[in-house]
Amino acid sequence: MNHPGRWTVLETGFWSLADQGAVSAGNFVTAVLLARALAPAEYGVYALLFALMLFMVGLHAALIAYGLSLDGAAATEAGLRPLAGGSLTLTAGLGMVLGAATGVVAVLFHRVTLAPSILLALLFWQLQETTRRALMSRLRHRDAVWGDALSYLGQAACIAYLFVENRLTLASTFEVMAATSAAAWFVQVAQLKLTLNDFCGGLRLVPKFWTVGRWMLLTNVAQGFIDQALLWFLALRGTAEVAAFQSVLNLLRAMNPVMFGIGSVLLPTVAAQQGNLAAGLHAARRYGLLGALILLPYFGAISIFPRLTLQLLYGPTSAYSGLQLEVRLLVVASTFIYATYMLGAYYNGLSRSYTVLRFQLIGSATALVGGFVLVTQARVLGASVAYGLAFAAQTAAYIWFLRRHTLSLVRPAASSTLSVTSSASPVEQP
Repeated sequence: MNHPGRWTVLETGFWSLADQGAVSAGNFVTAVLLARALAPAEYGVYALLFALMLFMVGLHAALIAYGLSLDGAAATEAGLRPLAGGSLTLTAGLGMVLGAATGVVAVLFHRVTLAPSILLALLFWQLQETTRRALMSRLRHRDAVWGDALSYLGQAACIAYLFVENRLTLASTFEVMAATSAAAWFVQVAQLKLTLNDFCGGLRLVPKFWTVGRWMLLTNVAQGFIDQALLWFLALRGTAEVAAFQSVLNLLRAMNPVMFGIGSVLLPTVAAQQGNLAAGLHAARRYGLLGALILLPYFGAISIFPRLTLQLLYGPTSAYSGLQLEVRLLVVASTFIYATYMLGAYYNGLSRSYTVLRFQLIGSATALVGGFVLVTQARVLGASVAYGLAFAAQTAAYIWFLRRHTLSLVRPAASSTLSVTSSASPVEQP
């Protein structure tokens, strides 16, 4: 047995989960403290701006981080440095554009003073995301976790301090995001040992990154559209409605470390089994069940005690403590979210990203049509139903396609067997 190799895999998996746990925990604590500190209308503005920032990060992930991850995995440690440096140069240009666009939205909410801090927060967020992806492309999750902990847990610690001191505002929130992301970026630049010469040659990466990332760009746009559509439909009714919906969505974020961790193992496992459909499906079922068993106690508890959960997170007198039905509906939605993520990882492992895109578009269309009608009629409750329907539609499409694809592979084999049997042992005619 190859024990060193097995230990390496286990160690990489541990640090990968530790890193994702730090990211998710930091974001979760930040979201909860902001919900407690800010008035609902103000928290709704934050939720809209932060969701838009996440959408922009998804664009960066497709256009730059994905190509960096693929090329970095094949590069040597020496070759990684100019690749990471060139990617950072491209990120700086893209980040300025996306940050300015997000700042314009802040101006539309009459928050002109937020625009500079939002631009810096998004810029440094994307720069740090680039360096962490460079480290992860070489399976250096143990190195990446320190910068990520500084960025996300450090952000949560600063937000907690401001919360205790009654100084937590939208402006201070984005300033903290910018500062902690910048500090983490500097740490990871040092870990990569980048020099000024490494930042040259970014433009030569553009054709290759566009070739590998264009389908993922469309997929990320379709995926991000679901959240964006529902939040903006609610914003038409008032930003306090957005805050209420976001306060419930925060509960779903607890599944991210498990979901992303399982997905990061499932995708390469399926990719290694592309010639064996049965083995790939078996791996998808096995890993999917493992993650579901881990998540079941948490979602079971918040389904049974939704009011208690909301009061513990947001305070006994919170405006969000009455959203019990919405919690239960989004718990149901979480099962479909988890299913679509696992099935998406399976098809991405089969190098069928176009299939994933088609099903993301089904979810987006459902959110657009159903969301507008349901939010108009039932506001936050309607948004919760629409959220579940969007992912339920994706799940149904995945399952239909999976069954059809599996049968199409089985039938030719069965027909071939029947043909051979018939020619070898002809049946007597009556």
